Amino acid sequence: MNRSARFRALLKKPPFVCMGAHDAVTAMLAEQAGAPAIYISGFAASAILAGQPDVGVLTQTEMFEHIRRICRVTTVPVFADADTGYGGLLDVQRTIRLWEEAGASVLHLEDQAVPKKCGHFAGKQLVSKEEMQQKLRAMLDARTDPDFFVVARTDAIAVTGLADALDRLEAYAAAGADGLYADAPESVDQMHEIVRRLKPLGKPILFNMARSGKSPYLSLAQVHDIGFDYALCPIEPMFAMHKAVKEMMETFMREGCATNAVADRLTSFDDFNSFVGLDRAIARESKYAAK
Repeated sequence: MNRSARFRALLKKPPFVCMGAHDAVTAMLAEQAGAPAIYISGFAASAILAGQPDVGVLTQTEMFEHIRRICRVTTVPVFADADTGYGGLLDVQRTIRLWEEAGASVLHLEDQAVPKKCGHFAGKQLVSKEEMQQKLRAMLDARTDPDFFVVARTDAIAVTGLADALDRLEAYAAAGADGLYADAPESVDQMHEIVRRLKPLGKPILFNMARSGKSPYLSLAQVHDIGFDYALCPIEPMFAMHKAVKEMMETFMREGCATNAVADRLTSFDDFNSFVGLDRAIARESKYAAK
C-alpha cells in the first residue's frame, strides 16, 4: 500500500491529526512521536525558506523542493499546502504532478485570488466559485495516482461569510474534490453549521487546529465530536522552535557566550547523531570500504 492509499485508509478510522513539519528534522520528529501523517504548511515554508510572511512569496518549484526534502526522510503520508495552485488551469495541473513527484499524498487548493494570504490574515480576496471549480477539474484530470487526495479549501468565511463558504464547498464537492475544508471558522456554532451542511455530501471534513488563528482552541476529540473527520496541527512545531531557540540564544549572549549556560537546553551530540542516522551511515559505508 503506497502512502496515498494509507492516507485514504486513515480517513476510514477517524479522527487523526496531520502534524506540522517545517523541515526534514521536524518531519522525522513528527513521525518518531507517532504522528500518522505530516502536514507541510505554506505559512511555515514561507518563514523557513524565505524569512517572509505567508503572502504568496514562494514559487511553485521552491515549494516542490521543500516537500521533496521532507518526503525523502519520512514514511507516513504527507499533506502539502498547494496555495492557489500557483496560477491558472495549466499551472494547477503542473502543481499536482509536481506534488505527486515530490512524494506527497494530499494537497489542498484554495479559492483565494493572487496575491494570496494566510487564511487567518485580513485582506484576503477570492476568485469566483466557477473559477475554482475549473481549477479543481483541471487538477483532478492531471492526477496520475488515483489515491492522491485533493482537498478543496475556501477562505470565504472571513470575506463573504459562512453561507457563501458553504455554498462554495458544495460546488467544489460537485466538481469532484475528495475532501472539504472551510478555513478559519470563528466559533463552535460555525463549526456545527459547517458539519450540518457538509456531512450529507459524504466528503471528509478538515479542521485547522492552528492555535494562533481565529478558530476555537479545541482538542482532536472535541473536533471529532462536532463532526470533523481529521485535523491539522500546522505551525505549532515552528512556533515551539522559534521560542526555544530565541530563549537559548538570548541566554547564551546574556551569560557571556558560555555554552554551560544553555547546556540543559541542548540535545547531546551523540543523541542527535543517532537521531539523524550516523550509525546507519557508517554501517552502509563500511559495507563497501576496502578491507
